Amino acid sequence: MVNIEWTEDAIKDPEKLDKPIVQRVLKRVDWLCDNFEKVTPKPLTGEFKGTFKLRIGDWRAIYTLEGQTLVIQFIGHRREIYKI
Repeated sequence: MVNIEWTEDAIKDPEKLDKPIVQRVLKRVDWLCDNFEKVTPKPLTGEFKGTFKLRIGDWRAIYTLEGQTLVIQFIGHRREIYKI
């Protein structure tokens, strides 16, 4: 199991979302932390090199790994998240 940290941007992102979507995102992030040893992280390329994505339906959580800590950087819709 890994620890979770949220950046300020990641904390503000769910405030813009509907409550059911926020609950779905939080549930999926908790699942990732509990099952991280069994999951192969999906790395991103280009300007997002060094980050990974977690797919949550049409939503994405962009995160980095710092030792045993998973740092959530951004949360957003798949068509907008990569335009940051």
